[in-house]
Amino acid sequence: MKSVRRRWPLVVNLRHLIIALTTSSAVVSLLATFYASYKVQRQQLIAQSLESNLAYANKLASSTDDYFKGVLQQMAYAASQVAPALNDTRRVDAEARRLHLQTDSLNSVVIADSAGRVLADSPPQLNLRGSLLHTPQATQALEAAGPRVSAPYLAPSGNMLVLVSQPIVAADGARKGVILGAIYLRQQSALNKLLGTHYYHDGSYLYVVDRERRILYHPETQRVGSVMGINPAADRIVQGVSGSEVLVNSRGVEMVAGYSIVPTTGWGIVVQRPLSATLAPIGALMRQVMEWTLPLAAVALLLVWAFALKIASPLHALAATAASYRPGESDARLRSISSWYLEAAQLKKAMLRGLGVFDGNLRRLQKDAATDPLTGLGNRRQFDFSLAVLTEGETPFCVVLLDIDFFKQVNDRFGHNAGDAHLRQLAGLMAEGLRPEDLACRIGGEEFALLLPGTALTEAVAIAESLRRRAAESAAPDGQAGTLSLGVAEWQGPDDDVEAVLRTADERLYAAKAQGRNRVVFG
Repeated sequence: MKSVRRRWPLVVNLRHLIIALTTSSAVVSLLATFYASYKVQRQQLIAQSLESNLAYANKLASSTDDYFKGVLQQMAYAASQVAPALNDTRRVDAEARRLHLQTDSLNSVVIADSAGRVLADSPPQLNLRGSLLHTPQATQALEAAGPRVSAPYLAPSGNMLVLVSQPIVAADGARKGVILGAIYLRQQSALNKLLGTHYYHDGSYLYVVDRERRILYHPETQRVGSVMGINPAADRIVQGVSGSEVLVNSRGVEMVAGYSIVPTTGWGIVVQRPLSATLAPIGALMRQVMEWTLPLAAVALLLVWAFALKIASPLHALAATAASYRPGESDARLRSISSWYLEAAQLKKAMLRGLGVFDGNLRRLQKDAATDPLTGLGNRRQFDFSLAVLTEGETPFCVVLLDIDFFKQVNDRFGHNAGDAHLRQLAGLMAEGLRPEDLACRIGGEEFALLLPGTALTEAVAIAESLRRRAAESAAPDGQAGTLSLGVAEWQGPDDDVEAVLRTADERLYAAKAQGRNRVVFG
């Protein structure tokens, strides 16, 4: 008996296929939106952390440079005091004690004559009076023509130290001796306090290396004096380059690092934060994106389904007509149904409508990429873009560069949360009274800018002065008075160099600081 193959009825019709196609397109678009959002947020968090760590490294490098300049200045004064009285034992002893005890900048002080014989020392436990200096570093200090900061070395006493020297010169220019000051690297010192005080509690830390890759400061004190292994930041410091990058530390942990050179010594200060800590906020950010996107996606999906059913309806009628076709009976019905091309065009239109709902989310992502998340002002990218638009359109403008006076002291004294509150308060003051075409931006750590299109210099100065006055009269979040230093410059047209205008504003900002802060400089 011949078997007959059973024909199974088709259970998937065109309506199901259209719904499946539109749903899968919506889901893929939603996933693409989430992925793009994740990549943008991740890149922005890393960029902000790199910028923050570099700014902190620059600040510490500047503070360390000021520390050494202060030590050299104290020693130069001491040298001027003992130069005419090296034979006066009591006076030389008193000056050594004063230099040692006046501040905690130096762990020990030695005054020697031109032959290297110790005339005075402090603290007395050194017991070096009358002995001859014989270490290579002391010999180099005796032979040096001017002030000098030695390379770190291990002293006979077992201390890892840096030797700061100042020659003692008579009024006639004759070399009469030298003052030596030691800074201990493995013991408590003012330098350790300067480098060791910071408010991060997320695995961030900093260390200092010299041009020979030797570690001069590290939270793990046992590593002081050892030589840094393979490390990109140390490589850049050896080359005398400051910068920031993502690297892997000696323990195999990915870190976001900023590094800066100390001009006086050539040392490099490296500030590092774990990449995991940098990216910790991304979960909350993505949840926020989902809270914005999912309701819109659900509404859009319902609309897409409704349009798909509507589009499938004439196609279903065409299929029903074809299924019930009888020669000579269904011609009129077939002619009354719209063509297949028209139905395909309608399907494409519905899908485009479904996809269009996600444009709003992409625009929000673009806005987030141009906005500083802490203050809500424009960021450096937005500032540069607006600057380019104005110059390309040849629109004259004024730029005001400003920052908060003594902001580092706020961070050091009250912590970074108080510093963030200061920044947010200033952002609110800047936003008050701005015209729709004006732009307020945060372009650095505590550095801000106002971009004022079509504004004359006198009007821009008045705006800057008003902001300075309001800031000085406003109570800061920590209860301290907050003041601003501001520099104003004007771009009048294509004949002016934009970069020169920005440099002028920056120079005037620093002039405001040099003149005592809490002021506007515009000429």
